[in-house]
Amino acid sequence: MTYGLHEAKRLLKYSVIRAGLDTIAALHLDKIVPSAAKNGLIFTLHHVRPAVPSQKFSPNAILTVTPEFLEQAIQQALQAGMIPVHVHDLPKLLRNNPENKRYVCFTLDDGYRNNAEHAAPVFRRYNIPYTIYITSGFAERKNILWWEVIERLLREQSTLRFDFGNGAETIALQSTAQKMSGFTRFARYVDTHEEAGAVQRITELALAHGLDPLQMTRDLTMDASELRLLAEQEDGLVHFGAHTASHINLSRVSALRMKHEIETSAQWLEEHLGVPPRSFAYPYGWKTAVSEQVFTETRKAGFEIAVTTQPGMLQPLCLQQAQAFPRVSLNGFFQKQRYVRALISGLPFVKSI
Repeated sequence: MTYGLHEAKRLLKYSVIRAGLDTIAALHLDKIVPSAAKNGLIFTLHHVRPAVPSQKFSPNAILTVTPEFLEQAIQQALQAGMIPVHVHDLPKLLRNNPENKRYVCFTLDDGYRNNAEHAAPVFRRYNIPYTIYITSGFAERKNILWWEVIERLLREQSTLRFDFGNGAETIALQSTAQKMSGFTRFARYVDTHEEAGAVQRITELALAHGLDPLQMTRDLTMDASELRLLAEQEDGLVHFGAHTASHINLSRVSALRMKHEIETSAQWLEEHLGVPPRSFAYPYGWKTAVSEQVFTETRKAGFEIAVTTQPGMLQPLCLQQAQAFPRVSLNGFFQKQRYVRALISGLPFVKSI
């Protein structure tokens, strides 16, 4: 697919989503179809940090929201009468909910340092429980955040030479369009090749251009001591869930590697924080990043609940596969109060009304 076609589809998708959310909010459709809200939702976040001057090339902007927007999302949820709870409490709450209460959970993936610096004070201000899903390999400084590395590498270089599988080639990176095309190719490369090997080749490429990927991991994520400090400061508000050892697509590895990734991340958290994780989040979390085998393995590891990134609302039906709970992204491209109001209405996830 050419960059132009890919970018056109991406922009069209966001335009359609934005129009839909605007319509729901403007027409107050949540008042017309209140049943769509079901029993609430789980929000997904990644980076929470102050706004910076916008850059033309920012492929990971979808993963970043401001502290101000996080506060607006909390306010919208509370105004809607939703009850903030920990993810790991949902199975019990949904099993016994005769009053049809609506719950909201806030989750943050990967363990970014800005979660402690900018998100925690907001949660603390409103007394909101939240879960940060930790990739132990990031906290140990063993693994790289390849999507962050690629963004920075493409931003800094005007050309790169790389073998995507059909022989080494030179890719031009002079324009924003070329850089976006390059990012798409690297993401597809990781998704279609053996992931550990693909990430290792990205590491080698970065090092060859003077960029230390593990230093980026150290700069962006919390280590064990920082996690312990945050736990002490939050006094029960924060819980740390497991997110694998290396942030790998579990559906594309062997059964032995799958088991190792899940159990190692859980063991690391219990060893370093003194508390076993009570929920699990799948890296990537989309449909091709999970499977029945993955769900079975997280259940065997002792997780009563695990979360995907596939959108949907909370309801008792979720308990039929408690290792596949849906989550709704607080998207960096849609940082408006009215969009949050539309999301918590549940209407964007109703196939037909």
